[in-house]
Amino acid sequence: MIVCLVLGAAGGYAAFRFLPSYSSTAHDEARAAAVSANDALAAARKDLDEARSIQQSDRAQLEALQATIARQAADLDAMTERLAAVSSQARSPEDQSSVVEALSRERDRLTGENESLKRDLAALQTERDAGKQSTTVAEARLEAELARLRDEVVPELTAERDRLNRKTLMMLADQTNLKAQAKAAADARAEDAKRIAELKTRLADAEGELTASQEVLDALKLESRAGQESESVTDSNAAKAATQPDAVEKPALDTRKPDAVAQALRTAPGLETLSQADLQRLTDTLIAGECVTTALKSVFDRVPILTLRNLIRDLNSDC
Repeated sequence: MIVCLVLGAAGGYAAFRFLPSYSSTAHDEARAAAVSANDALAAARKDLDEARSIQQSDRAQLEALQATIARQAADLDAMTERLAAVSSQARSPEDQSSVVEALSRERDRLTGENESLKRDLAALQTERDAGKQSTTVAEARLEAELARLRDEVVPELTAERDRLNRKTLMMLADQTNLKAQAKAAADARAEDAKRIAELKTRLADAEGELTASQEVLDALKLESRAGQESESVTDSNAAKAATQPDAVEKPALDTRKPDAVAQALRTAPGLETLSQADLQRLTDTLIAGECVTTALKSVFDRVPILTLRNLIRDLNSDC
């Protein structure tokens, strides 16, 4: 019973000691209580062992004294019988007196030793009684300490262990939730970064289209001014022609190099949807020196801005 309680208390303390130190104060207090209980239990067991050892030693001494007293009592009885025998023998008064005197001295010595041994025996019996009382006190202390361990310390350590186990499980659950939240936040940041990169790309494309549109607009403005000037010149020439007998022939368009036109068409965007016939017609029109805008209008219902910009730039065209 005692060994089971001690092992139970030590096991509870060990289980508590190796829990994660999430509550250092409670851990220290419980550990101090367990150490104090173990110390008190060890002291009680030591006192009990000492008392039992003393009791066994006293019992051995008491038995030895009792044996000695019994032996001396037997010697006294023998001495008395010898005195009686001497008294009954027919001897001279002097011999009988010396023998009696010697036997009397021996009897007195044995009697003194017997009385001394009786006193020692009484003292040992007193010490034995005190030892029994000390053993009883030690046993009572041990039982009280074991009862305190069983009824107070072990339940407290068990409750504290269970509380810390629950707290540990809760903290592990919180840690799992925090990891999941951190992963979700990281995924959201990665998605936002991807979205930002896409928006930057779209913004760059929009800026490029805006620049191209501005260039096309500028080119169209130039073309419009050139057309107005051309119309003015045409009207002026027509007026002059009306007064002149022979009209002046319209100058021919400046042709372009086929290689330059082919290179510009290869790098220009937006031409993938054209059929082979439309692409050939566009090529022939540009080689013939036709305006880029006019050439594109011949193959597209709506002129693509980026295609117009690139061809105007690459062919160094003014329209």
